[in-house]
Amino acid sequence: MNEKKSDTLDNNSTIKPTDTFPDNNFVYRVAHFIQKYRVNRFFQHVPFTIFRALSVPIGYQHAVNGHPQLSKTWKFLYSQKFLEKIKLKRWTNSFIRYKIQLYFDTALYLSIRNSKNKDYFHPVVGFNHLEKAIQKKKGVIVPLLHLGEYLHTLYTLLYRNVLIDEKSQKILVFALSSKENEFLFRGQIKKIDNLSAVITTDFKSLQKTIQYYLKRNYCVFLAQDYYSRKQLRVPFLYNSKQYDFLVPCPQMITNIHLNLGCPIIPVTTYPRQNLKLSVVKFLPEVNPLTMDISNEDETLQKEIVNFRNGTLNKKEKYGLLSLLINRKLNRYLLQYPFLWQGAFLFFDRTQLRIKFKNVESYLEMLKITITKLSLFILNSYEHGRRDEDIVNNLKSFSADLEEIEEDPRDIITLNNKYIDIGLLTGKNTFKKVISILLSYQNSYIKQKNDFISQRLNSLLTLF
Repeated sequence: MNEKKSDTLDNNSTIKPTDTFPDNNFVYRVAHFIQKYRVNRFFQHVPFTIFRALSVPIGYQHAVNGHPQLSKTWKFLYSQKFLEKIKLKRWTNSFIRYKIQLYFDTALYLSIRNSKNKDYFHPVVGFNHLEKAIQKKKGVIVPLLHLGEYLHTLYTLLYRNVLIDEKSQKILVFALSSKENEFLFRGQIKKIDNLSAVITTDFKSLQKTIQYYLKRNYCVFLAQDYYSRKQLRVPFLYNSKQYDFLVPCPQMITNIHLNLGCPIIPVTTYPRQNLKLSVVKFLPEVNPLTMDISNEDETLQKEIVNFRNGTLNKKEKYGLLSLLINRKLNRYLLQYPFLWQGAFLFFDRTQLRIKFKNVESYLEMLKITITKLSLFILNSYEHGRRDEDIVNNLKSFSADLEEIEEDPRDIITLNNKYIDIGLLTGKNTFKKVISILLSYQNSYIKQKNDFISQRLNSLLTLF
């Protein structure tokens, strides 16, 4: 199958190999050989302890390179007091070892799941949440995290049935597939009649493909933690002082839910004795229209009521749904820090900066900053925030700056060529930026344009 098209895998599907494809990678070729010729059928009763032991020396060799990036994420997510009790290098070693164990589990054990051993491998918690959603016959959106062996979620459903109109039926499963997973499971995917997978880089066509399957009552699995810097930024974990910051969130889940009314049932996995044996946990449905809001704080209650009344704008509706999904799932990331594969690229994928390339005057720095702050507000969501007032104030400020004539005395030398505003709240973003802007004012700016300081400080009163 050509990766630039949205197309399902069937008996005629092919994937054109290139130098970067997994079938030219020795590690994936070995796994593919194991899967294709069913070598793994001999490993059903082989203890996973053997592969855990193998992951120790291999993991130790790779952990050195991964430690700086991983420790940066963990130092951000956990308090210094907590980190003093543990050794981060041990966490890094565990993270790398689990990645290696994922490979062994995927290559040797994953495809030997069946209807008889499904409960041995993956007992399911909260299956009733998923079953009720499937019975609505609108399709089900299942947000998941790259936590533990998340493929276990798909495989345990392939061998379970649900009652629909009093008839026992297979659960229909749809998932986006990486090139690596398609290569590993090419043979198996074609044989399992209730699993559809797609590889694509065409996200415009992808949404139509997903809607096609939802209308046929498939469970569609989409990653909530697949961050991109351009996505809408939403609170990481609601109502938590320690985790009071924004992260980008994919909006396909919320878009499809709002357009089709498909139930949203988040899912997570975590290991029991080892990574081969995961608990698959389906969480209660995320739905602002039906959820109990009696225990929510006043601000969120008001936001949910406005959602029900239809008075929220598009961004606010998307943001609220993403916030509620994050609240369900992200607590598990914090419980299993070295099982979260997203930890390695967390800072890269959430980065956001106001850049100052070839900026030599304070006025130019100020104009760039005001523009970027407006974009930040437009592309982020915090319930109860006065976005319209903030953006209008910034527009007015920007118009006033256009009236200022350039002056040779307005010279600036920047220590840094950017201001990092990733992983902050709106208020803390403005606090940080305004503090830096005030620090760069020279005597000329302070005397000639003293209104600038007043306008900057007044922005903080809008939060």
